[in-house]
Amino acid sequence: MRLGAYFDGFASARDMISAARVAEEAGMVSLWFAQHMGYREAYMSAALVAQATQRATVVPVAITPYLWPPLPAAMSIATLAELAPDRAELALSVGNILNLSESGQEPVKPIRVMREYVEALRALLAGEAVTLEGEIHRLRGAHMGFLQGVKIPFHIASTGPQMLELAGEIGDGVLLSAGLSLAETRRCLEHAASGANRKGRDTSAVRRVGLIFLYVSEDGPAAKAMLLRKLAYLFRSRGHADNIKSSGLDIDHAAIIAAHARRDFECAVSLLPEKAASIFGIAGTPSECRDRLQEYLAIGLDESVIGISGDIDSNRLTLQLVRDFSSAS
Repeated sequence: MRLGAYFDGFASARDMISAARVAEEAGMVSLWFAQHMGYREAYMSAALVAQATQRATVVPVAITPYLWPPLPAAMSIATLAELAPDRAELALSVGNILNLSESGQEPVKPIRVMREYVEALRALLAGEAVTLEGEIHRLRGAHMGFLQGVKIPFHIASTGPQMLELAGEIGDGVLLSAGLSLAETRRCLEHAASGANRKGRDTSAVRRVGLIFLYVSEDGPAAKAMLLRKLAYLFRSRGHADNIKSSGLDIDHAAIIAAHARRDFECAVSLLPEKAASIFGIAGTPSECRDRLQEYLAIGLDESVIGISGDIDSNRLTLQLVRDFSSAS
């Protein structure tokens, strides 16, 4: 089992670089950088960390075709590949509906758009002059002027059945959101496998990666409270409706979305019961988290990517848990 680290872009760039170095030393083999709108930029974060590390892959997450046209996206990932040869990967997704709306975008025909986007990116990176009459993008012979022929693994991030099946059909990997219940994780993996099977692909050719919220503290309730705040932010997306339903908990998802729309984050947090911290992630004392992490590692993922937030001191117990798992594998 491979373990990676996920950086949400909320901590300072300096703290992120320091934490990434320590994460690599602890045995994490991949470093993933969120493109949360209004926070630290994913490509730049990955490039900074690529210069501060030596072995781990660096992955911007999750770039949306509705905000990043194919040629600029190809330029960015190729530049990262030049900085970190054989270490650059890319995760793509439709994106958060609220954030897209704030940027004046509507995610029309997402399956078609994602298919066209992946095909265009691959063609550009292969060095082709690309012509595209797509749903939202037009290319008139666009081409790359450097690093032609580079191959970048593409992960498609989603929790929706159709997009997960598309990931199995055309992706190098599928990336599952943090904050999924174990039941929802299984469902998502089944959809990705279905897409691969329909295309006649070996399901092992599609890397199965899952983001996991992990908060470790000697004060178990404090760790759970921190996880609830992450879940309150994550659940601003309508895409988590099935995930929330799978928990069996009485959570008013519409009210959480409405609270975000009026910028009342504390209200969104208050709408989550404490038990949610034990279902949608891992939080508690070191011993509690060790047992729960083992459940996630056994569910069928090829790689589990653990969220890292804040400075080194706040992540000390998390990284020690990772060292324990890495040394045992």
